[in-house]
Amino acid sequence: MEKLDQRIQLVASREFNDLVDQWRRAQSDLPSRSEAIRRLVHYGLQYDQEFPMRMITAIIRPHKYDELRDALVALGIEGITKTQVAGFGRQRGQTEIYRGREYEVTDVPKLRIDVAVPSGMVDKALAEIEKVTHTGKIGDGKIFVTPLERVIRIRTGEQNENALD
Repeated sequence: MEKLDQRIQLVASREFNDLVDQWRRAQSDLPSRSEAIRRLVHYGLQYDQEFPMRMITAIIRPHKYDELRDALVALGIEGITKTQVAGFGRQRGQTEIYRGREYEVTDVPKLRIDVAVPSGMVDKALAEIEKVTHTGKIGDGKIFVTPLERVIRIRTGEQNENALD
């Protein structure tokens, strides 16, 4: 076993300690909280090495797209994929009036925005997406973040973060 000779002071909230202890108890081989934190940090670093890029998928109101596109380009994001989609969330559709008759529309038109970014840009991109698309009303949409294992630019064969530029 490697000798541990560096101490790191960590000030944490009671909630953080409780979460670490809860996770530690579910493991069979962690005798202390410090050992659990050491392992969790290792897992986090390993995750960032294995998945250095993220795919951000946002479901937004269509009229917010132009403003969002401009904001993401200003951040330095070079590629955006836009897809017209329809669906419903909590609102379960909406009531429309057409030629004086009322009818229910169960699927609401939305835009799906897909953006691949290096993991270091995720928080900036998410903050910008939230800021631009937020109206405070039901139907603002959702944002999903998933790890990207590999990206390849077809034209040049560049891979991963080089393919994002």
